Amino acid sequence: MKSEENRFEKLTRPEVNKFIEKNVNKSIPDLILKGSPFKHIDIKDIINQIIGKEKAKKKLPHWYKNEKVIYPSKLNLEQTSSEITALHKSKLVSCQTLLDMTGGFGIDSYYFSKKVISLLYTELNSELCRVVKHNIKAFGIDNFEIKNEDSIDFLQKNSQIYNWIYIDPSRRNEKTKVFQLKDSLPNIIEHLEIIERKSERFMLKTSPMYDIDMGYKELKGVKEIHIISVKNEVKELLWIIDWRKQNSKTIKIYNYQTKKRYSYTSIDENEEQLVRIKLTTCCQYLYELDSGIMKSGLNDLIGIRYDLKKLEQHTNLYTSDKKILSIPGKIYKVKSVEPINYKKIKKAIKGYQINLISKNFQLNTDELQKKLKCTIGGKSDYLIFAKTIEGNRVIEATRIVL
Repeated sequence: MKSEENRFEKLTRPEVNKFIEKNVNKSIPDLILKGSPFKHIDIKDIINQIIGKEKAKKKLPHWYKNEKVIYPSKLNLEQTSSEITALHKSKLVSCQTLLDMTGGFGIDSYYFSKKVISLLYTELNSELCRVVKHNIKAFGIDNFEIKNEDSIDFLQKNSQIYNWIYIDPSRRNEKTKVFQLKDSLPNIIEHLEIIERKSERFMLKTSPMYDIDMGYKELKGVKEIHIISVKNEVKELLWIIDWRKQNSKTIKIYNYQTKKRYSYTSIDENEEQLVRIKLTTCCQYLYELDSGIMKSGLNDLIGIRYDLKKLEQHTNLYTSDKKILSIPGKIYKVKSVEPINYKKIKKAIKGYQINLISKNFQLNTDELQKKLKCTIGGKSDYLIFAKTIEGNRVIEATRIVL
């Protein structure tokens, strides 16, 4: 342990930090060939710090600014929460005790520690535990206990009941990405009973690919779901569970780091069934709702709230004759709508850059590009291929960028 502390101290010396900062974004193979410029510091450790710094600059700015921080392996860093999503999660708790059963690089635990009296971090990977122990000291956190052991084993032998348990299960199984709970580590479905016995409330992070309807079948006590997007890309599904409650279809949608930052809440479980969106031919404006809204399944309901109509029941494009700039999504001004004639389209776009969109259409954008032999590019010109109530159509449109 002493040697590890010494290793980390060497890596965070001012002269080493200066070298790392200077070589962020430089060629890694070239740096490896040159070897370490510092005696008793392995070039592999320096390269790991350089890669970590580079990734942390946008994802973990608070860590990036602290020159005493040690970074884990590239894979561990890729799997960790961003500061934005970790901060969101921390706002949901305020309590005496919280157990993070899948501690990882400790980003979630760090922010949780600011909202609880006592935080327990468990992690099976001993190297990660050593890294986190060093970093917590670097940040001056004193309510953070670290246990290097299997979290399920720990729960089974520990009698304490926690106000909150948080789990972000590993979604890699034998080097393959998975998104079903039964395939993740730990297997949440298999261990729900022990988690329920040892926690008052439970927060579960799942893959953005995890099916929400499946979650309602596999889990119980679901109080609400948070769909968290950053720059319109869904990053996390958070399941907030109170074991005393019945499942409630309360879905909250958040979008960060965008001009259209917003949150939506849907509580009425029957509203979607009572109201059906109207279908129409393409009007003057088209709308492509943000990814978080689409993930929620509330897209038609939100379309109705904005008085939009839809091109076809299963085509997720919305339309109106009125330009509505407040809509959370991409907005297009329609120039023309025509039946699809590939020969005519190919001739019209020859020599021009164009962007392609495929919605409920038999060819995806790569297949369309190959068929049309077109150059993708430009900021505002689009050809949208979609199934409409009139049949398959190509819509020429200009994107309105706010």
